[in-house]
Amino acid sequence: MRWSEVKRPIVCLAPMDGVTNTAYRQIVRKLNPEVILFSEFTSVDGLVRSIHVRRRLEFDPSEHPFFMQLFGNNPKVFADAAKMVEDRGIMGVDINMGCPSKKIVHSQHGSALMKDSGKACRIIEMIRNACGLEVSVKTRLGWQNYSGLIDFCSALESAGVSMITIHGRTYSQKFKGDANWAPIYQLKKKLTIPVLGNGDVLNYQDGLERLGNLDGFMIGRHAIGNPWCFQDRLKVPQPSLADRITMALEHYFLLCSLKPERIAVMEFRKYLGHYLTGFHNARNWRARMMECNNGQEFVARMNQLREQMDPMHIAG
Repeated sequence: MRWSEVKRPIVCLAPMDGVTNTAYRQIVRKLNPEVILFSEFTSVDGLVRSIHVRRRLEFDPSEHPFFMQLFGNNPKVFADAAKMVEDRGIMGVDINMGCPSKKIVHSQHGSALMKDSGKACRIIEMIRNACGLEVSVKTRLGWQNYSGLIDFCSALESAGVSMITIHGRTYSQKFKGDANWAPIYQLKKKLTIPVLGNGDVLNYQDGLERLGNLDGFMIGRHAIGNPWCFQDRLKVPQPSLADRITMALEHYFLLCSLKPERIAVMEFRKYLGHYLTGFHNARNWRARMMECNNGQEFVARMNQLREQMDPMHIAG
């Protein structure tokens, strides 16, 4: 599959470390057949050197179209990792050039690559020479401002990247303030490849309102525990609380198939904020779920909520 061939608007689940593992990707895919899925944020050094990290290459065939997001700074290691991705039957790689984490940037990964366009381009060229995968990039407006955005992304396009996603904040902003999409619209006028917007997108309808001249959008933080956010509310009704509980439990059991139960219970807490929201006494119920230390207790409390709930619908 080529990015140029994907139906517009292109709608994607943004790559998020600790969130977009195969369990959650399968849940999103079940509800959204056309959404493009991305893996967790994954180290190329880890893929090449660690059997544990290589487990992130595992996916269910239902997840296609599915892409692997990679971070690092060594072009040769990127090429080796991309070849591993290709050998697993994954459709393409997305290079992270936007993560603002202090640890990541200190290692010259993520957003640090915005300050070294030469190395950024070499990474793309090495991957393209090593395999036949589609290569995309997710980055930001710039380091402190967006004055260099068009030049940077034009260089990436010349190096062979086939799609670019821009998060509407600079490195220095991290996740503060509102995302600024205006420079992304201007960038699209200068490139021939697909350009996607990212940052503060609440749901499908919100993405359409922000779309402008772009080819699509990614939903990140607002998709955590909310796989319904990709649905067109003009065509699909809002999920009921019963729907949310059923899907949450299915998601939890998928996570348990990947990790020990104790770890699955702890990790699932990050999804509860969206699964269990918008109904009477929701905060207290979430607190009760957060107290669970084992799967039996968690499942029992979820079923208790199902039995006691009002027959009401909640926002998607």
